[in-house]
Amino acid sequence: MARKLSDITRDLVLATNEYEIFNDDDLQAKIDELVAERSKKEDGIYFFYQDIDAEIVLFKKQIEKATKYVKFMKRQQENLKQYTIDMYSNTGELPKHSALNPIKVSESGGSVEVLDESLIPAVYWYEKTETVLRKKVILEDLKSGKEIPGVKLNKKQYVRGIK
Repeated sequence: MARKLSDITRDLVLATNEYEIFNDDDLQAKIDELVAERSKKEDGIYFFYQDIDAEIVLFKKQIEKATKYVKFMKRQQENLKQYTIDMYSNTGELPKHSALNPIKVSESGGSVEVLDESLIPAVYWYEKTETVLRKKVILEDLKSGKEIPGVKLNKKQYVRGIK
């Protein structure tokens, strides 16, 4: 049975640690064998990554298609509601009411539609002040060596060669 790259690496780390303690020729042979096995597996990482990437693209397209279809279906629902409202407005009648068709038309409590903001009295306005952290400035200062209380420069490792 083919072993996972993570299992091979784990065994390699354990064998290397044991070798540092016992310095045994059998352990060195095992390490050499594990390095060779890992090397074969590592050679396919890029292509495996590309296969996964292609599958991601495929699923994103399917999600996009499904999202468009859901939007279409929601528009259809709204069209049915609007048809019912229009029919009620024009005829004063609703479709036959039953357990399978419990439709009623009601009027909402209302909402504000602003026609001209310049005419609205000052009592309805308030001033909004927002304080925002300038992370880009902090990053530049940290990179230049400045110490800033409450923050630290966070550096992460990343893989180059694959997007």
